[in-house]
Amino acid sequence: MFRTIMALLITLVTAVLIGAFQILSLDMATIELIIGSSDITGDLMVMGGVLFASLLFPYTTAMAGVYSPLVALGVAGFIAGLISKSGVRMLFVSIISLVLFFAGFYILTLVGDPSNFAEMFNIAQQAAIDLGVAFGLLFIPGIIGASLTAEDY
Repeated sequence: MFRTIMALLITLVTAVLIGAFQILSLDMATIELIIGSSDITGDLMVMGGVLFASLLFPYTTAMAGVYSPLVALGVAGFIAGLISKSGVRMLFVSIISLVLFFAGFYILTLVGDPSNFAEMFNIAQQAAIDLGVAFGLLFIPGIIGASLTAEDY
């Protein structure tokens, strides 16, 4: 249980940090502009929505020429696999990570009602290929990392 939670946290932190600096192109000047903005919350919600959208729809962003989400998810999955040491744990980490990315995207971008499951299901159904690619980008490198550090009992 502890390794699963730690792998989940590492996955989320790694994907968001790589995404923030590569997808959103954050640098010190941009961070200072955000801090000096009159609407910090609004700016952060827009940036978070863009970040979660690109992490959740990596196939679409790759077809547009942005490959950073592929790297962010792959590296996050590999590091989480090294920590989890188990393929089964990585299955749960990948699924939970996708659910959290989807919830962040839905809440920040669409400003929808989080209890409207019909609308959530409709969005997920339309983006099935992207969700499958995002799952694969987390799970497959995670399995590779887990096999490198697996322990025989």
